[in-house]
Amino acid sequence: MYLSDRRRILVPPLARPLIYVDDKPNPAIQASTKPAPSSNAARKIYLQTSLIPDATGSAYVEHQQNKILALVNGPRSQKGSFSPTAKLAVDVKFLPISSDAHVLGIQQGGGFTTSLERTLADFIYASLIPSIRLGQYPKSGISVSVVVISGPPSWKGVVKQIAASCVTAASVAVVDAGIEVLDIVTACAVKFSMGVEDDVQIDLDEHGIDKSSDRITNKMDIDDGQPAPEVPGIGRGVVSYMASRDEISGFWIDDESHQRMDVETSHPHSIEGAGLIKVLKTACDGAKDVRILVNGVLVQAFAEQQETSTQAAKKIKLGS
Repeated sequence: MYLSDRRRILVPPLARPLIYVDDKPNPAIQASTKPAPSSNAARKIYLQTSLIPDATGSAYVEHQQNKILALVNGPRSQKGSFSPTAKLAVDVKFLPISSDAHVLGIQQGGGFTTSLERTLADFIYASLIPSIRLGQYPKSGISVSVVVISGPPSWKGVVKQIAASCVTAASVAVVDAGIEVLDIVTACAVKFSMGVEDDVQIDLDEHGIDKSSDRITNKMDIDDGQPAPEVPGIGRGVVSYMASRDEISGFWIDDESHQRMDVETSHPHSIEGAGLIKVLKTACDGAKDVRILVNGVLVQAFAEQQETSTQAAKKIKLGS
């Protein structure tokens, strides 16, 4: 055994790649690579892998006006004290050309990290950690970089949508890098009305803020002079989900409405009990739909790689 490389399982020197007798396309693979059925979560998502040759793995996601690029480098050997598991590092950057860059505190050539970028990076890190087999890569480092290329004209209210796209892109990029995982993480954003258990739906708002949230509870109605009915606060959340293991790897739920209800109002600021279960279930169902799309893209990419490898092997064989 070569002592210079201890963290990889070395194959026998006479090992040969598997050669399949039947090179005809598998009908099961062709069926799985068909476009995913239309759903509220996946119908507006575009996904592509292996875009950046210099990165170990990469994935590009478009969801409505959000464009996300995730890059993975590693595992790379790290100097210093021995660590039995790999160390995962996640960073998020908004490009200066993205919308509301001045509101996010992003400046051309600024070089510093904003609070929103740190929050998104922490959420992506918490969502990916349960899925990656870090114990397979001791004394190594895995770097995940997520770049938000563009977004909607106003970012307020769509932070959870951006977070969902970032998690999905980062997890697919990890798989594209060939890193061992327990499962692929997909995420889905939802919105709900505070205090209304049944009013939960997948968040597809392109501008984030509903027109109903612009109403003020103490505003007098112009027609009859009576106070306008109270409008419950709009809550938004994102759930990261591993479909094969049926596990939630992370969730982020809060109230993003710009108005705050009075303490004496009947609409609470928090969600719990049956309402929280409804939110999690709706988000997990949406993440399952996204997973179907991800599976199709990955299987198609694997089939293309296999075809490329087969053609290269035939050329080498003919040349010899």
